[in-house]
Amino acid sequence: MRALQGRFHKPAAAWQVRGDVVHIQHVLRDLAGVAAEFSFVHEQPVVLEELVSPSADESPIQVPAATPEQGESGPAQDVDGAGFLSADLEQSNAVDIDEAVLAAIAVGAGLRDYQVDGVRHLAGQTGACLGDDMGLGKTRQTVVGARLAAGQGRVLIVCPASLRINWEREIYAVYPDAVVGFAGDDRISTLYGCQWVIANYERLGGLVREVGLAFGAMAIDEAHYLKEHKSGRTRNAFVMATRIPKRYVVTGTPLLNREIELHTLLRLTGHSLGRMELKEFRKTFTGSRERRAALARALGGWMLRRRKDVLDLGAKTHSVRYISPSEGLAAYKEIYDDMSLMAMPKITRLRQCLETLKTPFLIETVEGLQAEDKIIIFCEYMSTVNAMHDAFTAAGIKAVRLVGADSATKRQKAIDTFQDDPEVRVFIGTTMAAGVGITLTAANYVAFASMPWTPALMRQAEDRAYRLGQQRDVMVIMPFIPGTIDDAVWKILESKRETEIDVVEAVTLTQVNEPAAITNAAFRKWMKG
Repeated sequence: MRALQGRFHKPAAAWQVRGDVVHIQHVLRDLAGVAAEFSFVHEQPVVLEELVSPSADESPIQVPAATPEQGESGPAQDVDGAGFLSADLEQSNAVDIDEAVLAAIAVGAGLRDYQVDGVRHLAGQTGACLGDDMGLGKTRQTVVGARLAAGQGRVLIVCPASLRINWEREIYAVYPDAVVGFAGDDRISTLYGCQWVIANYERLGGLVREVGLAFGAMAIDEAHYLKEHKSGRTRNAFVMATRIPKRYVVTGTPLLNREIELHTLLRLTGHSLGRMELKEFRKTFTGSRERRAALARALGGWMLRRRKDVLDLGAKTHSVRYISPSEGLAAYKEIYDDMSLMAMPKITRLRQCLETLKTPFLIETVEGLQAEDKIIIFCEYMSTVNAMHDAFTAAGIKAVRLVGADSATKRQKAIDTFQDDPEVRVFIGTTMAAGVGITLTAANYVAFASMPWTPALMRQAEDRAYRLGQQRDVMVIMPFIPGTIDDAVWKILESKRETEIDVVEAVTLTQVNEPAAITNAAFRKWMKG
């Protein structure tokens, strides 16, 4: 790197060097022994973004904790702030749709009227976001929309690993004769013969290197997984996006914590706001309700978001239950007062302890339900899921469990058993594993042993029950133990919910009839006027 006059950009985890590709490869070969076949040369320019300052990683919850030991300081860095790699992508444009073809497909796919609108929204432009509330059938809409957009071309579906089977099922439900391949499971040579390729985020790197594997359209499910612009999965998504003319992002939770998270999704799909530098985007659209309102207006033509009221569902109500554990808070206070623990490990252990203390209450709750009632219980930690499952079993209550370490087969078996077996009344899972991409409409109760860190994740989890196919009212139970960090988590959720309402929910209310793609200059003029 010194020979190439390089400098290390620490926040982006990347070297910046000078010289053309041939020269760089010669130096890598002669000085580092790296042959040309072991380096990948991206065929499109990659952009290194630099921010003013790194993002804060401090926990919003404060607990008394041990002070980290000071290590030796490293060499001074000549690059300040957070950085990430992205790419310059073609701006999104409108596309004509054959309404007769769309109508015929809608009948065959069993699409409702609002879902036809969703397909039209996607296929009607080269880049867009489908941000429907959970349970409205985004997967089915995206399958049809992506196929229409790609024509005879190959479609790439990017999703969490746990949802690959669900996507395969939806594709076959609409296109029974489709040829579907899985990146990482199937040989690359096999994927060339597939009409659909499904890749979980961790497998994107393998497709990045296969330049000859062309795609007509790409749909990224649970696209909020790309909110960390510095992550490897986001970097790979940008590389793939430079090769694919039509790009769509799909998520019921487009904004989890901060407005800035939308920038990556806007850039990936070719929206003009994504072409703004991140510094300018932050300055223009964050920090006040007025700026968030301007952002919501700008998202109108790009994001389509519908709420549950398009479905004929019953009510969903929330109930906070303040409880006092029968065994007291001695175990909790012991952890809280332990000054050998640093802040984040202490917060984790405190939340684990609270989940355990709530188990008796949750068992009593299930025992008080009617025989036909079922409940989903969300925890934040696998250890609690396992312990709680054992506790329910000991109480004579049949339950199934789901954690991230479970195989796809075990995962599906737990879902099917809960849905189909009337004697299995409890589904226990972690929010990350069980709170996304699955249908659990057999349940009419949902309980949270711990609150997730964002209201969007919480709503996404509870809507495993409150979605298309649910015939009953749904009750969401939130047990709180006063005087613990439950209070602090609740305040964090309230704060983040305000930001989400100002941006995402405002799009639902004010679907602005503006073009999907406008220049920065035109946008500024429109915003002022």
